Amino acid sequence: MATRPECTPGRIYVPRWVQLAVLPALLIVAWFTLGAIAQVIFIFLVAGLIALVLNPLVHGLERVHVNRYIGVFLVYVGFVAVLVLLAALVWPPVVQQLRNLTTALPGMADQAGDTVTRLQRLSDRAGLAIDVQAQIKASLTALADRVPSFTSHVMDVGVTVVRQITYLIIIIVISIYMLLDSKRIGRFVAGHFPTHSVSDGEEYVRRAKTAVVDYVKAQVLLSAALGGSVGLAMWFLSMIGAFPSGARYALFFGVWAGLMEAIPYLGPVLAAVPPSLVAVFDSPLAALWVIITFVLIQEVEGHILVPVIMGSRFRVHPLVVIFAILAGGEIHGITGMLIAIPLIPLVKETIVFLRPRTQFEGWCAAAGGAIAAVTRDEPAEPRGDGPAASA
Repeated sequence: MATRPECTPGRIYVPRWVQLAVLPALLIVAWFTLGAIAQVIFIFLVAGLIALVLNPLVHGLERVHVNRYIGVFLVYVGFVAVLVLLAALVWPPVVQQLRNLTTALPGMADQAGDTVTRLQRLSDRAGLAIDVQAQIKASLTALADRVPSFTSHVMDVGVTVVRQITYLIIIIVISIYMLLDSKRIGRFVAGHFPTHSVSDGEEYVRRAKTAVVDYVKAQVLLSAALGGSVGLAMWFLSMIGAFPSGARYALFFGVWAGLMEAIPYLGPVLAAVPPSLVAVFDSPLAALWVIITFVLIQEVEGHILVPVIMGSRFRVHPLVVIFAILAGGEIHGITGMLIAIPLIPLVKETIVFLRPRTQFEGWCAAAGGAIAAVTRDEPAEPRGDGPAASA
């Protein structure tokens, strides 16, 4: 009879009956639970990310003998002050440039005579009864009508919508509690770690914090570098006459590129869409210059900035990133997409940490033991060359 393998000390032992029945049931329960309390989970995730990012600053103040409660207050006041300052300096001109762009879009179709004429000729040769100029102008007019209302909504969100204000206050309160009790939370996780090893729990908490904080720092640096590079590049192309509209919307293009950089793999493509679209209406050559510039910027980023700032630690498969982005979008729209991305290194670090510490009871060994037991219980058949056969 096959014997049950002993549980290796310091590992999470998962028997076969748990793999067969409990784990699938837990996945089903988790699926429905996530759907029911998705908003609550989102609030706690945002608060947790804020607390993880700000905790090193609070810890630094503790090293210089500043009380933790005072340190949390000072860090939060400074954090909010920086956000307000950046919003006051950058957001109004970005929104104004976006509004100017959407207002000017319908007129760009009239100015881009050569491009529209070529497209019309291609349409006529293909036998398509399409008025290219009318269609482009109608599409741009519709876009111009919708985007200003969207930007107004973005500026007012969190100020005029009571629910958003409530969520923001709750997130701040939760993150403050997490910062104040971060040591207690860390001790709780370490003391109740599944491997029953306090040292494992402490190491996991340390690695999880480091993974998220380092990723956020690296991503902010990359976004700032790419956004600044794109803004300066569009302004430079305008100064040399290669992209006349570049300087007029350079700040918007730079901020857009910086935000899109937060989305791995897909971000660089999305970052190039607005400037390329505007450049098409200046001239096809301008669009070519813009595309070449983006390719050069992405080459510098991919071969220099990303290896230096990110390294190989945070690299994950593109399919994983796309899945996380889509899942975040289903939970909480665009904000959910952006929040889901910093969770990728946390999940990766968790899997890497738990993999060597998890022991699944094998199925092949069990099947082999069962076959051996059955074989032992069966009566032996007489061999053809024995005495019974000769009789």
